[in-house]
Amino acid sequence: MFRLLLWLLWAAFAASTAHAAASPEPSDHPLLSRIPGFEVHSKTGPRFDVVKIEDFSIAGQIGKNSQAFQAEGKVTFIDYNDDKETTSPAFIYRNYLSAAKSLGGVQLNSNFGPTSRDVQGGHHIFQIPSKSVAEPTYVLLRINGSRRYSLTFIEPSPMVQQVTVGKLAQEMADQGFATIRLNFATGSAEVPPDAAQTLQTIVQWLKQTPSLRLSIEGHTDNVGQAADNKRLSQARAEAVSKALQAQGVAANRLSAKGWGQEQPIADNRAEAGRAQNRRVELVKAP
Repeated sequence: MFRLLLWLLWAAFAASTAHAAASPEPSDHPLLSRIPGFEVHSKTGPRFDVVKIEDFSIAGQIGKNSQAFQAEGKVTFIDYNDDKETTSPAFIYRNYLSAAKSLGGVQLNSNFGPTSRDVQGGHHIFQIPSKSVAEPTYVLLRINGSRRYSLTFIEPSPMVQQVTVGKLAQEMADQGFATIRLNFATGSAEVPPDAAQTLQTIVQWLKQTPSLRLSIEGHTDNVGQAADNKRLSQARAEAVSKALQAQGVAANRLSAKGWGQEQPIADNRAEAGRAQNRRVELVKAP
């Protein structure tokens, strides 16, 4: 029995070691590496998204007045941690400030103190010129203490318009609904500016099909509280409905419903699956 127990323990250790070997740690972003001693706690992206940072989440001020920051593009988020606590927030900040300057970058916000306590609790926003395009890359550094910090990279990357009237009509004919993906900022129900062309396509589709009525249905991934996700998806569906009405679509041809995280179409355990679950469906209504 004792030998059997030892064998089982050895088998479990070997299996976990093999799994670790098959799942390498996520890498740093090519633009900026991590502080030595830190490990990647989590990583998402790159994917097209809109990032909005409210003024209370910005370190110091942008210009003379504190204000919100918003940018869109190919977004990569990396969260680092160091359980050994081998450095300080001031050291983390000064290293990334120096690295940004070495790339020709500047910090957009200022007016915070020089100590470790002063550089925590908000995003430091660096603007770094891109080599191949006119738009810059933005790097957001948030320091949570001596053990943890995160970097958000927002690189120039225009969203490719893939929604056409024909594609929407075909999806509706095949399955009774059509799927669109609008890049709402995290936690926001405000229809993003880059959704304009998609909305115009939907309006054109409705004009070409006078008998068509749509239920606009919002879906989220499972990040956060289920009740919050349901409220957010409802608000987003209603925002899309109002945006279509503003372009001349009759209100009685539209309805809105938020499902939150209740109807996933992919595995929420991976970012690729969560991205598929964050969607708006146009369902044929009676």
